[in-house]
Amino acid sequence: MTQIILPFKVGEIVEIKSFEGGYRGAWFRCKIVDITTKRKELFYSMEYIDYPEEAIDTVRVYEKAEDGETHLMVRPKYPPHYHESDLLKINGDDDREVEPLIGVHGSWVVGDLVDWCKDDAFWSGKVLETNENEEAVQVELLPPPLGEGKIYEALCKDLRPSLEWSLQDGWKLPSLNGKKRQCAKLVKRKNEVADGCDTRKEQTEGAKKQKTERAMEILTGNEGFRLNIMESGSIDAAAFDLEELIVRIEWLKRLLTPDVGDSSYWEYEDYCP
Repeated sequence: MTQIILPFKVGEIVEIKSFEGGYRGAWFRCKIVDITTKRKELFYSMEYIDYPEEAIDTVRVYEKAEDGETHLMVRPKYPPHYHESDLLKINGDDDREVEPLIGVHGSWVVGDLVDWCKDDAFWSGKVLETNENEEAVQVELLPPPLGEGKIYEALCKDLRPSLEWSLQDGWKLPSLNGKKRQCAKLVKRKNEVADGCDTRKEQTEGAKKQKTERAMEILTGNEGFRLNIMESGSIDAAAFDLEELIVRIEWLKRLLTPDVGDSSYWEYEDYCP
């Protein structure tokens, strides 16, 4: 059946993961150079940012792991992250900071879910043990089949909080499985209503038009929106069409939400699993 079209474009910087032995559980920075479909499967041709000597790699966007579940292998580039105390220094009107930010609490503690930067990739795992000097910790990588399951000593400066991304929810902190402490908070930009002017109105109308055009791209996909029931009259085909329509409508609602005012501030948003 046709796979759900994602909001990524050729030329965009993203992160991808792999289930290939030796690389499981690692996120790599890539640039999308081509988007194709083969036998109704979605493929991205990727250029590795940190491995310029590597050839262009064509990867499945959705892949089934050994656990039997189908996983999304691509996500947007990781949001900027700062120590929590440094967030106060960020200018909320800075146009560069329109995406979510990550505010990292003090020191890492046992159980924190982290990504460890090693060999120009970010390996997902958890903090297994801390040291008194707070400069290094022991990190246990995700267990097989989703990770390599090994234990390493990692410098704290090479760690970032683990995040999850989905088409429906965007970025969120992972479930803690009963653990109460999160090692970070997501920070999102909130707009305040302010007196408008003609210039701001024109900018808003232009942005609204761009959002509408982008929304139609997501709704129709790169090759047009074809219903599975056009090829099969089964109940499964109709159910899959309904699910895909719901996902695309949610993206439309988010894209078409109006922006008002030119004054803004940063507000913490906690994500509860």
